[in-house]
Amino acid sequence: MTVKPLLDAFRDYVTTREEVTTRKWFDSFDWNLTGRDVQPQQVPAVKELPEVVQHLGEQEKQLGKLFVDLREQLHWIQSYSADDFGQHMVDHYGYVEIIGTRGHYVSDSLAAGIVYFGRGINYPEHWHDSHALYYPLTGTGLWSQSGGEYLPKKSGEFVFHEPGEPHALKVPDLPLLAVWVWRGGDLAQKSDYL
Repeated sequence: MTVKPLLDAFRDYVTTREEVTTRKWFDSFDWNLTGRDVQPQQVPAVKELPEVVQHLGEQEKQLGKLFVDLREQLHWIQSYSADDFGQHMVDHYGYVEIIGTRGHYVSDSLAAGIVYFGRGINYPEHWHDSHALYYPLTGTGLWSQSGGEYLPKKSGEFVFHEPGEPHALKVPDLPLLAVWVWRGGDLAQKSDYL
């Protein structure tokens, strides 16, 4: 099984971005990646994915639709259990590492993929050792940084967190799909939280 079209669409999305950090991370990134034999693995939230298509931004449609179409062929991961943030989180969240130390394609320099949060998710303040950037593919979440106010982010809007910087997310009404990229630190770290 190959998910090469998803890797190509992901590359096309991030390499056309204008933000300095994204350009710096990806202009010199070697996209000649070795595939890893990871088996499809599902999480409960996979069944919710088709709903996000109607909420994708115009520039995000190609990547988002392809991701939804390939959802059952992907290796889904959850970092948290019900003991961390409750059963609702476990039932309505998951992510796919397209590139990284555990992903479909091997990289030790960064980890990147797409994360899904269903409606009603409250992902409390957490932090990790890596630099992190995000691009919401749907403009449906409220993002908080360093204990600040929760603010909506439009589809394609750049979100960046320094290592150790607390951040949080709420998804009150509509599901959220977002690109994520970690660089530096432990690329497979489970985020710390209070």
